[in-house]
Amino acid sequence: MTEGFKPTELTITFSAKHYILSAGAIHTPTILMRSNTPDPHKQLGKTFLHPSLLSGAMFSEQINGHSGAPQSIYSDEFVWQDGAAGELGYKLEVAPVHPVLIASKTIGYGVSHAQLMANFNQMQVTIALIRDGFNEQSPGGQVRLTDDSFALDYPLTEGFWRGAKRAFLSMAELQFAAGAKKVLPMHDGLNFFDSWNDAKQGINQLDLGLIKTIVASAHVMGGCAMGEDKTQAMVDSYGHSHYLENLSVMDGSVFPTSLGANPQLSIYGIVARNATALAQKLTQSS
Repeated sequence: MTEGFKPTELTITFSAKHYILSAGAIHTPTILMRSNTPDPHKQLGKTFLHPSLLSGAMFSEQINGHSGAPQSIYSDEFVWQDGAAGELGYKLEVAPVHPVLIASKTIGYGVSHAQLMANFNQMQVTIALIRDGFNEQSPGGQVRLTDDSFALDYPLTEGFWRGAKRAFLSMAELQFAAGAKKVLPMHDGLNFFDSWNDAKQGINQLDLGLIKTIVASAHVMGGCAMGEDKTQAMVDSYGHSHYLENLSVMDGSVFPTSLGANPQLSIYGIVARNATALAQKLTQSS
């Protein structure tokens, strides 16, 4: 706690005609849990992350991935290739390359890490967002309360690791086809591959797993799913609570699975639609 600031015993009570909860996919479910919101079907906190793999590539020319549009190229080729119930798909994206982001997500330390960062402007990074939440291979995670905070448990299944290996192969093939001189899947202990044939053989032999393989995420979704079936949802398709008459949820927690795509625009669209509908409803009833 910042020195000089101490909590008081002052309690403030808000009274409103209708409440909107927009605390995000982590804090919306934790607030509802701490408020003892009815959850008879144990739906609160079921969270999805698009767990992501990274592949770095070195080019002869300057790439300057830190400059220009932060994310301009993507491919949906592999997202639904085997259907929703098949092997896990993944979306390929060209990620922005900023110093702190790369320094914290690349592998190695000391001299090897310094050499990697010395060639920063020649590095291109491709990421693969694994589509989670559609079948038993990717059940997603669970937000739970602890004594003084919260925790998020997110198991990575064998199905996920198979998808990760396929994603590494796709990214390496794409990077070599684009002219990369060498490619480095972000997995501890690896050296750069100098050709697509070497990468294909090496990646197929990789023992992927926790700690060894870099897995990142920036897309936190779910936790307070929407739907008309109360056994599978906490709010309806307009974000209105199934259990509390004057509560609506308007944020990324309402997704019942991950999207298989960056969620920002979907959150904007759903909230704009549901907020407009709620405003009309409250205006008509006043």
